[in-house]
Amino acid sequence: MLNNFFNPKSIAVIGASSNRKKLGYGMLRNILDHGYRGKVYPVNLKYNKVQGIKAYSSVLDIGQKIDLAVIVIPARAVNFVLTECGKAKIKNVIIISAGFKEIGKEGIVLEQEMKEISKKYEINILGPNCLGILDSTSNLNASFAEGMVQKGSIGFISQSGAICTGMLDWANLNNVGFSRFVSMGNKAMISEIELLEFFKTDKKTKAVLAYLESIERGKEFMKVAAELAKIKPLFIIKPGTSKASCKAMKSHTGALANKEEAVKVAFSQAGIVRVNNLEELFSVAKLLSRYDSLNSDKIAIITNAGGPGVISTDEVEGNGLKMAIFKKETTNILKNGLPPTANIHNPVDVIGDAKADRYEIAIEALLADKNVSGIISILTPQKTTEIKKTANSLVKFSKKSSKPVLASFIGGVSIENEVKMLNKSSLAFYNYPSQAAFSLGKLWQYKKAKKDAANYLKILNADRSKQGNKEKVLSKKMDFIQSLNVLKSYKIPIVRSLLAKNSSQAIKLAKEIGYPVALKISSSKISHKTEVGGVKININDDLEVKEYFDEARKKLGAKLDGIVIQPMVKGAEIILGVKKDENFGHLIMFGLGGIFTEIAKDVSFRFAPIDRKEALKMIREIKSFKILDGYRNLPKANLDSIADALVGLSNLISEHKEIKELDINPLIVTEKGCFAVDVRIEI
Repeated sequence: MLNNFFNPKSIAVIGASSNRKKLGYGMLRNILDHGYRGKVYPVNLKYNKVQGIKAYSSVLDIGQKIDLAVIVIPARAVNFVLTECGKAKIKNVIIISAGFKEIGKEGIVLEQEMKEISKKYEINILGPNCLGILDSTSNLNASFAEGMVQKGSIGFISQSGAICTGMLDWANLNNVGFSRFVSMGNKAMISEIELLEFFKTDKKTKAVLAYLESIERGKEFMKVAAELAKIKPLFIIKPGTSKASCKAMKSHTGALANKEEAVKVAFSQAGIVRVNNLEELFSVAKLLSRYDSLNSDKIAIITNAGGPGVISTDEVEGNGLKMAIFKKETTNILKNGLPPTANIHNPVDVIGDAKADRYEIAIEALLADKNVSGIISILTPQKTTEIKKTANSLVKFSKKSSKPVLASFIGGVSIENEVKMLNKSSLAFYNYPSQAAFSLGKLWQYKKAKKDAANYLKILNADRSKQGNKEKVLSKKMDFIQSLNVLKSYKIPIVRSLLAKNSSQAIKLAKEIGYPVALKISSSKISHKTEVGGVKININDDLEVKEYFDEARKKLGAKLDGIVIQPMVKGAEIILGVKKDENFGHLIMFGLGGIFTEIAKDVSFRFAPIDRKEALKMIREIKSFKILDGYRNLPKANLDSIADALVGLSNLISEHKEIKELDINPLIVTEKGCFAVDVRIEI
């Protein structure tokens, strides 16, 4: 669908200008100046020639097949020329113009009209309010950015044009190349979903970076992202964790902020590695431009100064990596090649008076060691340090191996020229070792994320047609017993629960169950029982049963359907919950019940559907898992039964999309199994 956006054989620039002060001048100039070989047709109402090229007053006058149109005119005229594009059978349009939903009511109307025109003529629209695209594979710069992307294998997507220009300028300084570079703007038609779908099969792209302010069609996004992350690294920066940033985004691109917890869980399940700020995004971009995988988490450090080596050791382990333990052959090489005062173990300290030859001995030995999967080489400028020669040696060795070789020279004036050289070299160079360790940590994180993506897709595509009772009709007027029976139909065990319509029947049923019992009101009109004193536990005799029933009838009147009698069950209290996110779907929650839920908020989340393996991972994620696992003298809870209940809950909400919220609180868990003793379902 998007192939002609990146590889058009002909382009019409609507609003092209010869006036250097106008955006239409820069747009046309960029297309002409960077090696694009297709045909270019300027469109301008006033002039027959623009920048020395024949111009047309309308795309309808061109009379040739146009693969891509770029619109750079005032917002009020955009929909008129978009209609002309439709009539001219132009299927791909980039709308650079601003003045749409990001400005409020008037712009929203214009953008909605734009969408309707797009659907009528089947036009793919990128934008509006965007920078455009830059493509190194076709030498296309259909943007108003200063400069052109270098050739590379990273695909970049951004909802912000300014972040695009900042990334581009930084990338050209740091020798970071891109395959395709895309500014989405307001995402009126083409969003990250369509672009991720394209990058998934794009042979020119080996990894994808993105800046997203909002995510629409969440479930579709998760599926496409997982399909991409399964085969290529996907790193995304997604702001919006504070109220202030959400407000800023709404005014910037008309984006509606997603709930942070939902975004976090969606990214994790879909195999997306999240970065939190531009420094992190740039650091990862630099590494991905050189390497797209890390075979293990074992990292080696080479340094000519003890302090930075110690600090970097903390940074390595703080980013989820491990310090490599060298083979005996490696330590022997280091022992024979380095001075007696050198540290031949990790971190390798070649000592402050080291020249380039010591770095070469160390790096060659470590690259040959199978226990080492990545190297961070640190240099501080000292009197005898051969800065330039060492820099050249590191670049040379980095080209000899597929193992990531990263470098950090710490200093200022003494290393200024070498830093400039290294930034433009094939070596992954960082100003600080912490940035290098962070980037390697993120690359290693992708190794796990890749498996998460594959597992999510496996669960998503599994057949769950015979795992519940899809035919069961759920009603807003379900009482307590009916709600419990819904759980039972999805293989979630429930405690024995009997409904009494009057006090004498309540006494009879309490005796049948056996004291002590729990009493709970049953009412299709009351959602939260505890708010009306609708739960009483440890009832020990007939009189207490009668008093509670009579009091409930007096208090609630016709709202009371009856009283449910249950046996008192001893065990650990668990809470299972569901909240429907309108964007991503049903979010399942697991955690310890009682005060642990309210105070500690010790819970884990997943989007449905989940399988048993994923359910067990949820259980083990909470900080207080040891309580369930038999900590000290506590009884060990039946974890398999909890996992089965979570899967049953997933099947229930996957088949009944009408459920808005659901709480099983508590689910009592013993060594033998679990039982739902209370449930609230909101349709």
